[in-house]
Amino acid sequence: MEVPWPDVTREERLAGAVRDELGTRAGSQERFVALFRDRYRELYGLGYRLLGDHGEAEDVVQETFLRLDGHPVLDRPDEEVAAWLRRVCLNTAYNRLRGQRRASERLDRAGRAERADDEADTGATPLLDVLRAEQQRAVRRALASLPERQRACLLLRHAGYSYAEIAATLDLAVGSVGVLLARGERAFRDAYLDSDDADPGAYDALP
Repeated sequence: MEVPWPDVTREERLAGAVRDELGTRAGSQERFVALFRDRYRELYGLGYRLLGDHGEAEDVVQETFLRLDGHPVLDRPDEEVAAWLRRVCLNTAYNRLRGQRRASERLDRAGRAERADDEADTGATPLLDVLRAEQQRAVRRALASLPERQRACLLLRHAGYSYAEIAATLDLAVGSVGVLLARGERAFRDAYLDSDDADPGAYDALP
């Protein structure tokens, strides 16, 4: 799934908003801001792949960095901080996803009614766009149904992270990542193919 990155101006505004809320001691502020600039897009991509919404992804990134403010992990090497940020970002996004799941039935009903209206409109959204949106919702529902570590492992791997980076993020041995990934892929396929909106030829198109 291609992530539509926010423009640089928007990214700078978010950096400023986070910086304005900092309580970090003066000696750490420079590093904090550098980490934000270095890791913002990476974390935004994780949030967007899971949630599929620009605003939600940005909120997740902002909340993640606010939790970093003053945290002892700031005194650790960059790779440890990066793993901590990914872990917090994923957990924050999962919490939002659970909220989305609780509202999914209401949204689905509203969406079906809206699509019925649109189909009668000559200027309606093309059917292909509707089908793609339904497929992405089915993918996210399937992901949300997985155990937390399987879900995180799948998402990180499909976002391009190495086994070593995944292991550091999830606090696993590197040798355990392949096993967890295989189990997650099987569980995802089963959950996806049980979905009403599933396309049997596209179940492996993770975000």
